[in-house]
Amino acid sequence: MATDLLARADTIDGGVRALLSRLDLTRTDDEHERMLDALMGVSRAADALRALARGDLATAHEATRSMAYYARRAHGE
Repeated sequence: MATDLLARADTIDGGVRALLSRLDLTRTDDEHERMLDALMGVSRAADALRALARGDLATAHEATRSMAYYARRAHGE
């Protein structure tokens, strides 16, 4: 199971890197900021999976809380 979690985290990180490589990081408009917040949330999901693979529930919990924070920001809340 830990290997599956780590593989999923790597897949997520790869997707985030691919999206970041296509973004214009000089933009600062609200839509672009929401996209970056969404990507941060996705990255935190990968962090949570890695923590679960290690059996570190406290870190997984913190990562999911952070993921929720970025999801709210991405929604404009």
